[in-house]
Amino acid sequence: MFAYARRLLAATAVFGAVLTGTAGAAEFIISTGLGKPHLWVGSHMDPFADAIEQGSNGEITFTRFYAGELTAVGRELDSLNSGTIHVAAPLLAPYHEGRFPLSDVTQLPTYGTDSPMVTRAFQKLLDSDVELKDGKTFYQYEIADKGIRAWALGATAPYSISTVKKVLKEPADLHGLPLRAGSALHTIVLEKLGATPVTMPGSQAFEAASRGTIEGLIIAISDWPSYSLQQLLRHSIVDVSIGHWESYLAVSNEMWDQLSDEQKKLWDETARAIGTKNAEQWEARVGTVKEESISKDGGSFVSINDLSPAMKAHIDKAAADTWVAWIEKTEANGHPARATAKLYAELIQAEGGKLPSGVAEYLAK
Repeated sequence: MFAYARRLLAATAVFGAVLTGTAGAAEFIISTGLGKPHLWVGSHMDPFADAIEQGSNGEITFTRFYAGELTAVGRELDSLNSGTIHVAAPLLAPYHEGRFPLSDVTQLPTYGTDSPMVTRAFQKLLDSDVELKDGKTFYQYEIADKGIRAWALGATAPYSISTVKKVLKEPADLHGLPLRAGSALHTIVLEKLGATPVTMPGSQAFEAASRGTIEGLIIAISDWPSYSLQQLLRHSIVDVSIGHWESYLAVSNEMWDQLSDEQKKLWDETARAIGTKNAEQWEARVGTVKEESISKDGGSFVSINDLSPAMKAHIDKAAADTWVAWIEKTEANGHPARATAKLYAELIQAEGGKLPSGVAEYLAK
């Protein structure tokens, strides 16, 4: 508590220094709502901050806050715009309901995708000059008018359906099954599968699964250690991605304007490099978690290709229907979801990923 108070006082001093343009102008507040075990903290936020401090020869330094000490998950955008923080690492777009309507696109189901592929595709989506609506690109539509600048994180590894006790073999096994959904798009796919979605952040999943409130989750296998879920989850369906969670390393425009051109170049290059490295770490941890689960806990990881034809067809149809439902729902709210999904589909296929059956034909209409 005392350490936190000291850092909070230091952060207040840093904020004042930045605003007044004094000698402390290159000291910034970087914050995360996630705990240190999470790969977006220990393998992204901290390495990024370290690299910037070193690369700038100490001209830029950070006061760091973890696990919601300063800003809670879903409050990052407000905190950036109010000046409470200067850097959100990460800004978790799906928890900002309605404010980043297109950023869920990477959560659409795919086949054969991994974290590095999705990270590259998403950064290309941010960099794209393709106009989606009213002359705006994806970046202009999602980011530019919010008072921030943003870069892709390392995408999570593929999200999978994992359960505590129940083995999912046939479509009927999913009927009414309470499963955790981490986003609105996860809710759609679970509904299409016939399950009962229970929306909650990952931090609440362990308790819910322990009590039997949920029987399982949609979550990346490599994210289990972040929430101690390897102690509970035993059965997973793999080789189909229930999307990948992507979000942003984000800074306020006010902070960005404090940087020199050279520092901005360093920041941009470092953000891209750390995002790429982070993606590799997400993917590498999938194998580690699987091996530990199998050897220590008797966990099972069943390929969708080894399921019954009926179950495989059921999941594939739900995956395709999720694309259609998300696009049509988001379009009905006035956002260019079809154009976004079409562009993302092109980018992820160029990386080697595959779409669920029928999606390419739907997007071509």
